[in-house]
Amino acid sequence: MRAIFAVTIWLSVLFFLPPLWGENSKGHGLAAYPETPEPVGIAHLIPLGWMAATAAARTLHWVLVVALLAYTLVPFRHLRYPALAVLVIHNAIFTLNNSQGSTHHGYQIITLTLLAQTLLLWYPTFCKWAKWLPPLPAAPDLRSLWVYYSQLTIAGAYVIAGVSKLLRSGLSWIVDSPLISVQVVKTHSQNYYNWLQDVYSDRGMTVANWISDHPMLTRFMLTGGLLLELFAFLCLLGRGWAFVIGAAMVGLHVSISLIMHLDFPQNEQVCLIFLMNVPFWMALAGRKLAAPKA
Repeated sequence: MRAIFAVTIWLSVLFFLPPLWGENSKGHGLAAYPETPEPVGIAHLIPLGWMAATAAARTLHWVLVVALLAYTLVPFRHLRYPALAVLVIHNAIFTLNNSQGSTHHGYQIITLTLLAQTLLLWYPTFCKWAKWLPPLPAAPDLRSLWVYYSQLTIAGAYVIAGVSKLLRSGLSWIVDSPLISVQVVKTHSQNYYNWLQDVYSDRGMTVANWISDHPMLTRFMLTGGLLLELFAFLCLLGRGWAFVIGAAMVGLHVSISLIMHLDFPQNEQVCLIFLMNVPFWMALAGRKLAAPKA
């Protein structure tokens, strides 16, 4: 599980960092951000524009790779050190990216999960420094808590998304949901102007017209997605529940991608890793198949 998540983290930053060796004719994503015109988060406190320099960004890439290897390989009792290093680097990269005046939240699920893991791993140390802190809840081992708090963070992100919809719009979010056809046209038009391919504008109008022609079915489908977000915490009830909720979340993101061309691959990946936990179910099936029959 750690290895798969480490690969996911690394893939999420590849666009923003130069290759580990050699040159990239297209440059790297952070090269365009030597300044932080609209700082967010830690960019208010420390300068981050130095990462735009190719040499600095390549060094950062190497440090991240080493930290990810350690994150994958070290025993859990030492995991807090590489976890902290990975969190700091990942957060710095996307803080610089989000300090340009346009916020992109597609990678936040990874940073939030890393934050929860790092706080958990450092919590026993905090307890030594501050005796008044309550102990961690009982668990078979630290790894179990590591998985649990990762799931808790993912579920919390979805519940907050669902609650925020209701707080901002109330039931009108459901009643007026067919108006999402306007957003569909908007996102497909953005893709058209990005790539100048007619398939985006044509497909956007097709999907928008279908939504307008089927308002009740649209309300039913979008209400299902809202309920899934609001009840994402059910994934904490056990592996079975986590698998079902995770599979439903992946299906939700795939449908959003197909309908609106809004892709959230990082959300899908963390759901696959920490909720569905496909390797566990594959191993369980393998053991059952290999077990001698009575």
